[in-house]
Amino acid sequence: MFSGRQLQQFVAVAEELHFGRAAARLAMAQSPLSQAIQTLEDRVGVPLLTRDRRGVVLTGAGRVFLAEARSILLQQEQAVRRAHWAHQGGSHRLSIGFVGSVGHTLLPRIVRQFHQVHPEVRLSMTEDTSVAQVEALRTGRLDFGIIRAAGAEAGDLSLRSVSRERMAIAMPRSHALAAQTRVSLAELAGDKFVLFSPTGPAPMHGMLLAACREAGFEPSFDYEVRHLPSAIGVVASGAAVAMLPMDMSAVRHRDVVFKRIAGIGAELMFEALAAWLPASSNPSLALLLDTLPALL
Repeated sequence: MFSGRQLQQFVAVAEELHFGRAAARLAMAQSPLSQAIQTLEDRVGVPLLTRDRRGVVLTGAGRVFLAEARSILLQQEQAVRRAHWAHQGGSHRLSIGFVGSVGHTLLPRIVRQFHQVHPEVRLSMTEDTSVAQVEALRTGRLDFGIIRAAGAEAGDLSLRSVSRERMAIAMPRSHALAAQTRVSLAELAGDKFVLFSPTGPAPMHGMLLAACREAGFEPSFDYEVRHLPSAIGVVASGAAVAMLPMDMSAVRHRDVVFKRIAGIGAELMFEALAAWLPASSNPSLALLLDTLPALL
């Protein structure tokens, strides 16, 4: 009923809410784009957009049509991917995303378990933030992701808990408390902390902030990193401490020690979630999902 080009044009206008920006994104003139959207609305039979001097606004029908248009475009993209897969003689390929903190522990277990059963599948793996993975899963650039945060933006994904990790304190080996088996957050009130601030939501930062406030102090953040493994380097320099999942202790550094948290914060846990798009047409994804229960 509608061509892929028509749907792409509508999605561009709906996302940009501006015909000029949408035309530039599509590398076409604005006038033909406006005519194309008008033709599309005529075929649908209801207004999808309202236009005024301030810009473009989606109607209720337009919001529904946008969701369906994105779904159709994704299906078309997946159809092309499956055709390429068949042309290559059925060679299975699977793209996996992961957050940095699981790259040394959970990810190797998933890959090892999967390849024991399906050694013929070629895997490509990319470290990225949870937010970036959600978008890549939705657009088909990833087949499977391991994320740490899921909000409303992940509502169209299937999620499964695959790991729960206790939080710990990473500190320089030269720290005055390095000989203790456990440390309390209150004992670290005078220390600098490493701030983990990925693009998008940062639940780990919120967890640390709330625990420190409950312990009676406001943590000082002089060092900021995007990926958790980078925090190990800052701690190794002797400049700060960091609250990290205990599994990060697998990233061994001679100048860094991990300590369990005593008292307030001792029960802090962080969850790793497997995420995927239910409508994915990659046959290898189902094979991977079948191996997950062995890890739980």
